[in-house]
Formats: sequence, C-alpha cells, structure tokens
Amino acid sequence: MDDIENHPDLTDQKWLRGAERRARRAARRARRRPGPRWSRLVIPGVLVLFCGALIVFYRVGTVQLPESAPTTGAAPTSAHPDPTSAEATGHVDLTRPFATTPAADWPTEVPVPIAKATGRFSAAQVDAAYRAVQKTTTEARLDPEVTVRHDNGPYLATLTPGVKLPDPGSRITKIADGYQLLPVPPRVSGGMTSSVDEHGDLVVHANFVYAYAFQPPAHLAPSTPWDIVSVIHENADYAIVDGKPWPSTEKSYFYSINCDLTLQQGLLAPQYSGRGGAAPDAEPPQAYYDPKHTVDIPKVGC
Repeated sequence: MDDIENHPDLTDQKWLRGAERRARRAARRARRRPGPRWSRLVIPGVLVLFCGALIVFYRVGTVQLPESAPTTGAAPTSAHPDPTSAEATGHVDLTRPFATTPAADWPTEVPVPIAKATGRFSAAQVDAAYRAVQKTTTEARLDPEVTVRHDNGPYLATLTPGVKLPDPGSRITKIADGYQLLPVPPRVSGGMTSSVDEHGDLVVHANFVYAYAFQPPAHLAPSTPWDIVSVIHENADYAIVDGKPWPSTEKSYFYSINCDLTLQQGLLAPQYSGRGGAAPDAEPPQAYYDPKHTVDIPKVGC
C-alpha cells in the first residue's frame, strides 16, 4: 500500500490551495451561525426596553427607584423658615405690618396741633409748649436710645431742670431684651390740648396711642397683626415750667402684650411671647387703637 503522504491529491499544490480556501470558508460560516448572531441583537434590545419601562414607571410614581426622593410633589421645607417671608404662610405682610390695622395711615412722628391762645398765654407760647411736649413724648416712646437701649437720659433731658424722676416707669417705652421691632417705624396717633391750672401755669394734655410691630420668631407665621403689634395708649399731663414739661398725672393701658413682662417688669413685649390673655370685654381689637377710648379700664388683655 502506498504511503498517504505520497497520495497524488496531497502533492497537487493547486488542489491544496483550494482545499485551504474551502476550509476557511467553512470556519467563517461556523462563526456566523444564526443563533449566536440573533442573541447579540436581542439581549441589548431587551435591556433597553426594560430600562425604558423603569423610567416611565418611575416618572408616574408606580416604581420608586432605590435612594430616590419621595414623590410627594411638595417642595422641601425648613424647620426654621426665613422670618422675612413668614407672610407667605401666614396672613401678615411683615413689610407692612400695620396695613390691616387702624395704624395703617398713622404718622411716625408725634403730631403737633394748631395752637390757640389759652388764658394769659399766647398762641405762640402754647405752640412752643406743644413742641416741648412733642420732644418729650418722642424721646419717651419713639427714640431707640430710650426704647431699645434703655437709656433714660434723652428723655430726662427734655424735662424741666430739677425734676426728680429716677425711674420714669410707665411714662417711657422699654422693649424687653430678646425682642426686636420690625424695620418699620412705630406709629402714633392722637393730639394735644392746653389749659391753665389753679396756679396759673400752662398745662399740656397729651393723649396718644402708639403702635409697635415686633419681629416674629423664625418658626411663627403670624395669622393676624394682633399677634405681633402691641399698643400703648397714654393720657399724660405736663405743666410747663420755664418752657419745659414737668410730668404731672399719667394714665395708660396696654393691648396685645406679654402681660408678665409688661405689667410686672415694665418691659414691652408682644403677645405671642407669653401670657397675653384676652380682652376683658367684647370690644374688637381695633377699639384699643382709638385715642378717644378711655384709659380708665382694667389691665387690658391680662
């Protein structure tokens, strides 16, 4: 038998090259079988469809993806909202705290009426007396040196020399420490009249209502202005001695206040800060802004 290596086909170079080409084509066909090729297309397509479904379900809230935020639709809130924007959740515009109160159009300065001659005093003398009392009441109730920093000096300097008044008491406003007024000036309404006393001295009767708007704490959105606006109604007499006021009788009431701080310590603080109580009668809050309201009433609101 002849050796297989000496077979004529295996020594034919043309036949060998053809056989090699056929073998290579068969190998390429084997690599391109339909099964594996189809799987390479199907698997990515299924993954794309699955991811798309997850996105759709997530957007409509059907599926919550891991570590995602709750789909409540509510904006994030803070436990300490900006007090300057508290009106967004309450009903008081903190840039206009007096807007819905009788003090909305009140002036920020103590008004001086037109003077008329009184007894032996000319209109000019009465006008000078009014302006002296205006200065005194302004220092007592509106000057931050007195009301916020608790310095009695500016007030005492407006009085007749020789007046002994180491503690002005309720004649001046002192904002309690820890409470701030809004950056809106206090408002004042009322007027002055004049008379002559039994000694022949000129007396000025000052009747004013003062309104103070307090900064609410960060967690409080005031629902009404009465929550943050405190009122003082004062009726005071000043004898005019040597051209300056000499304090005489004085009566006042307070409304929408912290009773303990105001009545026990003489410090003004808003109602929201402590025991405020309720008015002793059925009068609406607006009534206590009226300069014509009597000051001879119980401790209002306490």
